[in-house]
Amino acid sequence: MADDDFEKQVVVVRSRLPVAAKHFDAKDVERVAFDVAGQRDVALDLWDQARDAADEAWRECRRRLRREYGARNPHGGWSTFVLFAAVLSGAFSAALAAGLRSDPYETEGILFVLATISGLGDLIVLIAVGWRPLNWGMVRMQIGIAVTLAVAAAFQLTRPAMPVAPLVFGAGAIGIAGLILALLVRALRPAEREEIDTAINVAVDRMRPEVDAIAARLQAETLEKLSAQEQERIVALRTAALVDLAALGDPQPAVEEVVPAGGVIISAFLVKWNSYLRRE
Repeated sequence: MADDDFEKQVVVVRSRLPVAAKHFDAKDVERVAFDVAGQRDVALDLWDQARDAADEAWRECRRRLRREYGARNPHGGWSTFVLFAAVLSGAFSAALAAGLRSDPYETEGILFVLATISGLGDLIVLIAVGWRPLNWGMVRMQIGIAVTLAVAAAFQLTRPAMPVAPLVFGAGAIGIAGLILALLVRALRPAEREEIDTAINVAVDRMRPEVDAIAARLQAETLEKLSAQEQERIVALRTAALVDLAALGDPQPAVEEVVPAGGVIISAFLVKWNSYLRRE
């Protein structure tokens, strides 16, 4: 290809990108390079397959966590939501028992409901989990439940006895006992404690070889659809466009020329294929 024609194509690549650099990245540059090289359908198909593969890998990872840990699943297990509801209910219970912006005697019925939700929810989780350690995130919520219900019970002691008082005391006892149990189990079972605390990282690491295999397959399939000349043209357009963007003050992550056509799109989706990896 003549140098003038190549430069014109590089200009076309840049012109088809959004004006603001924050609205695109290297994978978008490569997608446009495919388009300019006459292989738009190949790029779009690869884009969809890589994105879908990443989504499915993360879904499968979460399914494995649910199967292995059940209620203790550190990523969205049902006990997490129950404990969160218990913490919120406990916090509102403490506020009502303290008489903040309300008369405790007028809100006794609401306090009854909230304390019941908090104590009963905590008890259900403790029964479901049994003598197995919770991850530290759930323990923090257990601390919140114990503190808020203990505060609610303490305020009940500062005023004449109310019909709801025994329930609040009982909920507070459940919260404190649950916290002691959670900490005790974690102390007595260090191996299981470490396992549950690192469960998500381990699940991601176990899934990584499968994701890498998918990435390798997509790369091979993409190269099969392109001639050697088309591969070279796409890589050259991608490289030149990224260099020009950097010179214009819109730097994108550097991409080595040895990365084959399609490699940037694949890596963008399948290297950091879940939210935990993207935060690293």
